[in-house]
Amino acid sequence: MAGGLVLVTGGLGFIGGYVARALLDQKRRVAVLTRGRSTSVEMRYVLREHQGGFVTEVASVEDLPELVDVFARLEPETVVHAASNVEVAALYRDPYRAFQTNVTGTVNVLEAARRSGVRRVVDISSIGVLPPIRYQPIDGAHPVIVPRGGPGTGAYGAAKVSGEVFGFAYEQAYGLDFRVVRPSAVYGFGMQWHSANYMKQFVEPAVRGEAVKLASGGRLPRDYTHVIDVAELTVRVIACGDDTDRVFYAATGGPLVTAAQAARLVAELIPGSSIEIADMMTPDDEVEASFRGVISIENARIQLGWTPRYASLREGIGEYISAYREFLAAGAGLPS
Repeated sequence: MAGGLVLVTGGLGFIGGYVARALLDQKRRVAVLTRGRSTSVEMRYVLREHQGGFVTEVASVEDLPELVDVFARLEPETVVHAASNVEVAALYRDPYRAFQTNVTGTVNVLEAARRSGVRRVVDISSIGVLPPIRYQPIDGAHPVIVPRGGPGTGAYGAAKVSGEVFGFAYEQAYGLDFRVVRPSAVYGFGMQWHSANYMKQFVEPAVRGEAVKLASGGRLPRDYTHVIDVAELTVRVIACGDDTDRVFYAATGGPLVTAAQAARLVAELIPGSSIEIADMMTPDDEVEASFRGVISIENARIQLGWTPRYASLREGIGEYISAYREFLAAGAGLPS
């Protein structure tokens, strides 16, 4: 699979953009699929060294005929499906929107891949597929539906589970090689404000010298995972052998870290900063805490030779701080 074109849906978004960059750094042929031509200034900065080095296609994964046309023209060997609506709270209130955007989009990608002869689809799913955890460390065998419930993230998690299940259905029916990467609490330069893990709200205002005060969530534990590690794992899955597992967690595999602990690390790395987060837990925080647990990444270590570069959250936050400072120094833009 070494030389074929890799098409990354959502390839100008946060995770998709880093996957595209990691592939381009390896001199792979890359095309990105994006809903619109506008790209965030942050992701333009992330991809700045590869300007003109990849194909950009404007299309929506929700439009099957348009998607089939793109796949037929490009003839990708592998597809990384990173296009997704990740506004968990909004989708919780609007389950049908989750179906329209995330389930339909994923099935359309699988169908276009089937029709064009794509060999492998790597789906960027989520730890949000998990229900209240049954055991730790969590691995690929952990159930996503249990006798008293399903995914803790509501419609978002349900849509991600649906996408995974359809992927395995396409593998069974048509032989389409389907793999899943489930990231946990992804952070790093270029992340968006609606991300629920607070890291952007800690790091970027603190770098700019602004005080940070958040009203809740300090006790919520997570396995914070740097986006660079998610991208590097995805690249390993793209190239993995046929006999490897179908599901891999993008995580550090270490002890969970609370939001308050993460805030203290940011404050230590940015002397003089003021960051406060209250211990109070909202009902949404309590639900999220129910599916957060220590995660096993042993199959990725053993089968793919992958180890997270930023297993240390201190080092990962340090990289984020450095990247954001460089972005500001380059005059690439300030938050509006």
